[in-house]
Amino acid sequence: MKRIPRSIRQAFNFAWPIFKKRFGLFTAVLLTIFGAWVALEIVVIAGQRLGIVLWAVAHIAFLIFVAGLAVGFFQICLAFCDGREPTFADIFTHLALGPKFLAGQIIYLLMVVIGLLLLFVPGVYIGVRYALFGFCMADGETSVVRSFRQSAILSMGAKTYLLWTLLVLLVVNVIGASLLGLGLFITVPMSVLMMTAIFRQLKTF
Repeated sequence: MKRIPRSIRQAFNFAWPIFKKRFGLFTAVLLTIFGAWVALEIVVIAGQRLGIVLWAVAHIAFLIFVAGLAVGFFQICLAFCDGREPTFADIFTHLALGPKFLAGQIIYLLMVVIGLLLLFVPGVYIGVRYALFGFCMADGETSVVRSFRQSAILSMGAKTYLLWTLLVLLVVNVIGASLLGLGLFITVPMSVLMMTAIFRQLKTF
């Protein structure tokens, strides 16, 4: 029988020492994502005369690039969880998965939103059931469909724990965003590290 993680504190105790030790790495990762957004704004403003086509192409390229960075970010956190020492360059090693991960994010968001609009509870259920699909993809499962299936399997018996964890992390990140966005440099890496610890534990057992 799968052993369910015991508490959110357990995941926090894993994440905090790593975050403190490698704060510079996590800051560089988030600044890279922020830099991509700045570049997007510069391109959009400079190319206003070219109309909606440039705007659409620039935003699609940005979303794909950031999705690829997100997979690399997850991979870095997985490396820490496995006792390895990742470097900043590792964030760029999975850019090719950007289109697939972005497609997965869009599918996930649509399913959650539709579920919430219909009866609310289905949206929450779907959100929890497939919350780990990104980690499945970063861990080597390159198929979007199989990543969703693996997330569903991993969440079996752990949905209540995952729900409470996701709610806590949502509140923490909202607070981080309210602090002029600077708090996100702490809350985002901590959130990903905590979810990584949960993913690894659920996959192990």
